[in-house]
Amino acid sequence: MSPFFTFFVVKEDSKYAAPFIKKLDQYYPSFADSVYIAPVDMKKRYAGSNSKFFAYDGCEFIMFDLETVDLIEPLLTLTMDTFTKMNRKSWLVVFKFLKAVFEDEPISNLQEMHDLVPVPLVIVEKTQLLKSSEPITDQDPEYGFEHLIEDDIAYCSITKPFTDLPYTCVIRNYCEVGFLPLFTALYVCQSWGVSNMDYAFLEKLWKYLNMTGSIDLENRLKCEIALCQNGKPEPEVYRLNIVDTKDQMSRKKKRIGRPDASNKMCVLDK
Repeated sequence: MSPFFTFFVVKEDSKYAAPFIKKLDQYYPSFADSVYIAPVDMKKRYAGSNSKFFAYDGCEFIMFDLETVDLIEPLLTLTMDTFTKMNRKSWLVVFKFLKAVFEDEPISNLQEMHDLVPVPLVIVEKTQLLKSSEPITDQDPEYGFEHLIEDDIAYCSITKPFTDLPYTCVIRNYCEVGFLPLFTALYVCQSWGVSNMDYAFLEKLWKYLNMTGSIDLENRLKCEIALCQNGKPEPEVYRLNIVDTKDQMSRKKKRIGRPDASNKMCVLDK
């Protein structure tokens, strides 16, 4: 997927990030994250990603790695595709560009920045549910949902615009928990939740599946994070379709050498 800028917005002080967002929007679209703003959540969400973080330390604009978010509260991050090689010189191009944008200085490296970080195509914000029986085609670049239930296990697969691989969540004990775990499980993937369209789609999916009560994702995510920190296994989310997910789980069972693979596994974006 394309590179993307994400601002970390503290709800109690949301006005702080607003002018920076407005300035960057003249050159690149950006996302705002008000959920994963605690250092422990950032480290979990961005572990293994091709990212750098940026902030003002006093009056000085700085760039740093994920390990430093404990010490310095980041203003924003740039996440590149994992297959894009970014050396120190490449990241300095980004740093100099952002510094110039935020401090109203002449931007001397705009073309170099565009070559390194292409401006993504504008995505029309619309969501549509596709029934399980309808195939997902390349000509229909919208969200889709399909599922399969076997032996009290639900395999729920979601396709997302402009991503190559689906998100397939495995829900065990389906008869007891239903589809509820699906709505928070997707957020273990770094590429889920970076767009407001993701949330809008989940709201429609909530209604489509006739879920009871309010979706209230913010509080549900907080509860799930707390449970995982206290030992609850992380959700099982594969970047595979349902057939390939079942095949991978079957091979894993054979490697483990027991019929009941109770160990939970989370496969993040690859």
